[in-house]
Amino acid sequence: MTEKIEADARPEKRLFVSLITRDISLADAFLDLLDNSINAAIEPLASRLKTADDYQRLLADTKLSAKVKIDLTIGSTKIVVRDTAGGISADTAKRHVFRFGRDDDASAHESDRLSVYGIGLKRALFKCGNKIEIVSDHRDGGFELKENVRRWAAEKQEQWHFDITPRKPAKNDLGTRITITELHDDVVRRLDDGLFLPQLREKIASTYSYFIGRIVEISVNGKDVEKESFEIGENYTSEKFQSGKVSCNIAAGIASTKGEVFRDRTAGWFVFCNGRTVLYADKSQLTGWGAGAALPIFQPKHRPFLGTVFFVSTDTEALPWTTTKGSINEESAVWQEARRHMVKVGRVITGFLDGRYTEDSAGIAPSDLQSVSGTGMSVLTAAVARTRQFKPPKAARPKTVKIQYDANVADVHRIQNYLRRSSMSGSDVGRYTFDYFLKNEVGEDK
Repeated sequence: MTEKIEADARPEKRLFVSLITRDISLADAFLDLLDNSINAAIEPLASRLKTADDYQRLLADTKLSAKVKIDLTIGSTKIVVRDTAGGISADTAKRHVFRFGRDDDASAHESDRLSVYGIGLKRALFKCGNKIEIVSDHRDGGFELKENVRRWAAEKQEQWHFDITPRKPAKNDLGTRITITELHDDVVRRLDDGLFLPQLREKIASTYSYFIGRIVEISVNGKDVEKESFEIGENYTSEKFQSGKVSCNIAAGIASTKGEVFRDRTAGWFVFCNGRTVLYADKSQLTGWGAGAALPIFQPKHRPFLGTVFFVSTDTEALPWTTTKGSINEESAVWQEARRHMVKVGRVITGFLDGRYTEDSAGIAPSDLQSVSGTGMSVLTAAVARTRQFKPPKAARPKTVKIQYDANVADVHRIQNYLRRSSMSGSDVGRYTFDYFLKNEVGEDK
């Protein structure tokens, strides 16, 4: 029997770091850092957030207000993320936080709502810079970490690990501070281009519209981020379904605007996973637009369309988002089922709009649809509200009818000659004779 030998298949840290950071944008890396803080802020509410309906009840909780502050400070030499979300215990840091991937201990993740694959925080840190410092104060004792990524990646270890130092239990100022220095050159160039920070603020506002002002307050370089807020008319259609561990609520209707024309940037489908926006105003084939027998190709006349898809699960890996949480896994069975419902719900609204407007209706006035859409309500409330059906207005009876018939040319000439108006067209003769009969035989409408 031929002797077998072991071929070296140990993973190289440098390759691993390169692979997990290559396909994530810098903006999404910052969102991963914020996810870490928001996930900690949600932890005390996790038992109340198990289904899409639970998220609606949380929306209706008037006593709930933002208690956790997250401050993101971004400079050309240093990035700092500081939160007041209660901190991370040394025990949690030792067993879970720095693992690449999630372990099999389900109890360790039962309160997670935005943590999915166990790589987001590490990937974000590696993406931004070389030197990392984390200080976390927790009531059961926090920890400190100082790490040089290049040095760590070059070390040959049988088991990968990070060295952390326990901190004493704390009573006040519970939270976590992450500092990243020795920023990568491409990160520095991106931060200095003048466009990145405004774009990042917009992305934060739209991604965390459910959480901002309700559970957390987020600031970037000392300036608060205002959530992206828009409304849908209360006359909308919706459906709900359960697929395995995932509950899903879908709604579609007409956007509610305040004196402005309907905008392209707030039209389309908005998809949420556990309250986090995954797709924003999507008008692509991914959400069914122009996909064969699904929804029509999105056109200007569809700008009043606003649809929401709200996925919720206590098992975050069951949700149909990608590892970057910036898009949808098209092969997911729950997404495929959701799309079927989206097409059914969406057609009700697109069918109404198609029948009401022409192809060049780029600037549809809200006043034209106000009586149809009804009073505006938060799109997030609609996303997880009770099911209902869109009620299109009764079709108005037409006020005109086209009259068309053939007449002998000689007879038309006789009328022209009689009226001494040889230049009259056939349609003019028809209009004249109709008006004459209406006035002299039928009489004026009294």
